[in-house]
Amino acid sequence: MLIIIVSIIIGIAVLFLWFYRTQTVWVESEPYQRVSKEPARTLVVVYSRTGNTLGAAKEVANYFDADLLKIEAPLYSRDLKGQQLAAKHADEELTTTPIEHDSVNLNDYDLILLCSPTWWYRPAIPVFSFVEKHDFAGKSVFLIMTGNSRKTDEHTGKFEDLVREKNGNLLDVIFIRRGRIYWQKTPMQVNKEVLNALKDRQEMWSDLTEPKND
Repeated sequence: MLIIIVSIIIGIAVLFLWFYRTQTVWVESEPYQRVSKEPARTLVVVYSRTGNTLGAAKEVANYFDADLLKIEAPLYSRDLKGQQLAAKHADEELTTTPIEHDSVNLNDYDLILLCSPTWWYRPAIPVFSFVEKHDFAGKSVFLIMTGNSRKTDEHTGKFEDLVREKNGNLLDVIFIRRGRIYWQKTPMQVNKEVLNALKDRQEMWSDLTEPKND
């Protein structure tokens, strides 16, 4: 019996340490640089608390040779306090938080792709905040979510309604599952799924922009 109890305690400790690592350690990815010198007509906007979604967003930006805009959210620091606050606010279905990013004029773009981690079955609050603060003025918008659980139409639908309220034409929403806390796909595997999802939908934006990768 003692052996069983000790094994359970060790298992719980291992899971906690793994959870702590996934929520606090930054996942590095290769730097992104556009190829073309011509002004981009596609913009990729990303919020990423631990770097996972940023890596996927770079794959998206590379596919379209797009501009990449990163959102920072000071309240959701990369420690357990920041993770707990993010979970609490997401559970409360907040849509507004202080965000920081480089200045951007959405009128310069035809297609805008929003990349977000999944917090309580919906896009992260900083991405909600970005949409709230901008007029999409008839722009085509595409949402890409990554996460360890799932998205739900009920929760994501509220985000889709917000995009439309801000005058955006929402083309589609995709969800890429990274795995579970105790089992994670590699960044390369996630990026491959993202790339395949983009290729599967190429006709959706063929009139808007021409991806550089066939």
